[in-house]
Amino acid sequence: MKISLGFLLLTTLFTWIPGSKGQDEAIALKSSLLSNYDKGLRPVKSASTAVNVDFDISLKQIIELAEKEQTFRINIWLRLYWDDEYLTWNASDHGGVDSLTIHSSDIWRPDIFLYNNIAETYGAIEAITDVTVTSTGRVSYLQPAIFTSACPVDISRFPFDKQECILEFGSWIYTGAKLNISLVNPTADRAIFTLNEEWILTGVPMEREVDIYPCCPDPYVSILLNMQLERRSFFYMFNMVVPCAILMILNVFGFYIPPDSGERLGFFMTILLALVVFLQVLSDSLPKTSTTTPQLGQFFAATIALVGFSCLASIVVIRLSCNSPPSRPLPRWLRLLLLRYLARLFCMNTIGEEKHVVHPAKEGFGCPSDHETIQQKDTPNLSLDLSLREIVRYCREYWAQTREKKEEEVDQAEWKMAALVLDRALLFVVGLATIIICVMLLR
Repeated sequence: MKISLGFLLLTTLFTWIPGSKGQDEAIALKSSLLSNYDKGLRPVKSASTAVNVDFDISLKQIIELAEKEQTFRINIWLRLYWDDEYLTWNASDHGGVDSLTIHSSDIWRPDIFLYNNIAETYGAIEAITDVTVTSTGRVSYLQPAIFTSACPVDISRFPFDKQECILEFGSWIYTGAKLNISLVNPTADRAIFTLNEEWILTGVPMEREVDIYPCCPDPYVSILLNMQLERRSFFYMFNMVVPCAILMILNVFGFYIPPDSGERLGFFMTILLALVVFLQVLSDSLPKTSTTTPQLGQFFAATIALVGFSCLASIVVIRLSCNSPPSRPLPRWLRLLLLRYLARLFCMNTIGEEKHVVHPAKEGFGCPSDHETIQQKDTPNLSLDLSLREIVRYCREYWAQTREKKEEEVDQAEWKMAALVLDRALLFVVGLATIIICVMLLR
């Protein structure tokens, strides 16, 4: 029993000692490397040697693209790699330790900034995570960060727009001769990218750029991350475009309401008010700019103008069809245009046929004159003669009034026929304009 316990104790001791020894070697090595290390100096032994930093990015999530503020917020993982000449050792001399983990605030790090940053952090990368250092001095710095940058938004094609937000990274104090930044990959890594509900990420190319600024004669190296985005338009199509299209269709079919029913003008005004409400909702979600007008805004404005034209056209048609007496005859040019040509064009020949009404006076039907009555009735009775004259006068007045009323009815009928033909023509005009607006502004 004692022999078994002793064997188990020895086994445990021999198993624990190498690990403890390796840990002690790593602690001693880390203390030795950082004892005389100055993190404020570039990690090169020659002042003329540039520190080569390999730059790479892994995209995590698009947080927000605010059109009104024209800002872009994104969560990315930076991957920086460089060689530190003061962090090298021989692994065989330190118990086989070939890598160390050191906090990023304890060593020199490249001062990578986001140049077009608008957040309160000024675009600097905070020292949050540790770095991994190999025995050859290779440093791997993997740092998550959330950046907020300025992003000019072009809303001329909204909601079918595509946006490009460029994030520019570079050193703040080191020129290209002191800190050279190179790209690991031409595009950002999207292996862990979380899809966004509003935007589709179509591409993320990266580009190395060398610029000379007015303040400094030496060139500075920067990395441009181009976020190519395309808006998901289904939300706006379903909630704004489809209701507006339905209102446009109702606007066309509103011309089938009889002009003299009194409901057509109110129907068009209701559609107009609904469109104004939709336009107000749209304007609240867009940046307040006067340089461009969004495509959806143009669509709503064109629809409002079309409905306004329908209201004006309805007023004209109602006025023509309800032309109260006394009325003047339909002008000849208007009769030819509406009752002949347009009536034939819109297959309304039965309405547009001219009706030649022969008035009673032209038919030779009327009361005899006073002279004819006296000649036919030769009677010495003076009272009878006066009675006949009175009857003739009343008869002539009656037929004059009848003729005038008949002429007014004929004129009113022509005006109403012209109004019906004009109403049909306006129906086709509004329908054609609706198709043109939808094709041009929703393509």
